[in-house]
Amino acid sequence: MAQSKTVEIRKRRVWRISEAAPAGEFVDADQLALPVRAERTEVTPPGFVASSYELLAGVEVNDDPDSVPAALFDELFSKR
Repeated sequence: MAQSKTVEIRKRRVWRISEAAPAGEFVDADQLALPVRAERTEVTPPGFVASSYELLAGVEVNDDPDSVPAALFDELFSKR
């Protein structure tokens, strides 16, 4: 004899990170409505992106503590 299978309707829950929930939350995937994104008018600083690019591309750092010879330094800044 043929048997009919009962179809269970289950909610599809997915983990989603959004601006409203930056730490993430479970949402029902079947009822997700795509929000209309407003245009951003504020300018944000580059943050970690610029720093990461500098680390990737390389940054030239010149840390020369002896830029003035000691004799000249003493002559210019000596106590009289």
